[in-house]
Amino acid sequence: MLETETQTQPIYNIPSIRNYRWSTHLDLLRGLAALLVFLGHMRLLLFIEYSEISNPSFLIKRLNSLTVLGHQSVMIFFVLSGFFISASVIRRIQQKQWSWVNYLVDRLTRLYVVLIPALLLSSFWDFLGIKIFGTGQDSFYGEKFHNGHLATYKILENFTFQNALGTVAFFQTIFVDLFGSNKAVWTLAYEFWYYMLFPSIILFFCVKSLKARVFYACLTSGILLMVGSGIRMYFLVWLMGALVSICHPSKYLKKNNILNLLTILSILILYIALTSERFISSREIADFLIGTSTAVMIYLLVNSRSQIRQEGIYEKFSKALAGCSYTLYLVHMPILCFIRACVIGDRPWEPDILHLFLALIIVIFVFLYAVVIAHFTEAKTDKFRNLIMSWIKNRRLNQA
Repeated sequence: MLETETQTQPIYNIPSIRNYRWSTHLDLLRGLAALLVFLGHMRLLLFIEYSEISNPSFLIKRLNSLTVLGHQSVMIFFVLSGFFISASVIRRIQQKQWSWVNYLVDRLTRLYVVLIPALLLSSFWDFLGIKIFGTGQDSFYGEKFHNGHLATYKILENFTFQNALGTVAFFQTIFVDLFGSNKAVWTLAYEFWYYMLFPSIILFFCVKSLKARVFYACLTSGILLMVGSGIRMYFLVWLMGALVSICHPSKYLKKNNILNLLTILSILILYIALTSERFISSREIADFLIGTSTAVMIYLLVNSRSQIRQEGIYEKFSKALAGCSYTLYLVHMPILCFIRACVIGDRPWEPDILHLFLALIIVIFVFLYAVVIAHFTEAKTDKFRNLIMSWIKNRRLNQA
């Protein structure tokens, strides 16, 4: 039954996607993307630049290639977000169940349940670091930095209430700077305004009222003018995921052998795209290649009719990794900065065996730190969402 439904309707309308094995693959992809961002920041904070290493070994070359994919992994996040959010929006509108209140509760609960604790933890670690290490010229929290990339961070300068409040309102990179040491939050401004743009565009074409169309045209135009060129440009990457959600599964991909071969090929192409900055000078073109490759891979994965009969180790691991990915993404940077200030002096580490082992310990510690926080935040998203919806429903009944 599920297989027949999958073949005859667009992807956004596929029921019970958790029954399909491809949903597990996308969970793993989301979790791995968060890990790559985390590992990239770890390398930047703890180790010298790769260009400073004389005669790097094979191991160092492989580790470097693994830990330079942080920005590229964000493109994967954008496509995944576009795929899932657009499917939800289109499905609700098509079924005449659209409600801005319900939609915003869904999206804001998902964002705030981790963002608010993450900002509080950022404040704690940055305040503690400034108190312990000071803000002098030689302090990590001062004006002098030992890594060219980190020189743009300006932790002390950006550790302001205005930046924190602007981040809560998703105005970071638009009207305010990034808050303190938590530079990973830049993507949330992109995501939130994409959440607003997409339904506005779809509703413009779906509503019949002229006033409503004018309203959505003004809303869309206003957002696009406000957010700036960077957010506008990467909306196209986000829309690549949305494009997948409105496609139909292909009747030409019914044979598992062909589909599996094409899926493996798409994974290989995605890997090449992730490393394309080595031979493409334009980061924007490289990012669009990553977005396109990710979208093609997702489309091929979704064409699989394979269903989960019993949840095994792979399914549990992928689900667990995805379940803490958002938290890991938002909470890792401030504590990494604090650890960096604690354990490193004037010069970052050389990538020798001892320091690689110490870095591994730090990676495990910070990951477990994120898992614990996720248990009390990200894992409770549905609970918080239901509480808010119940409160809204009760208030409406009381007003009636």
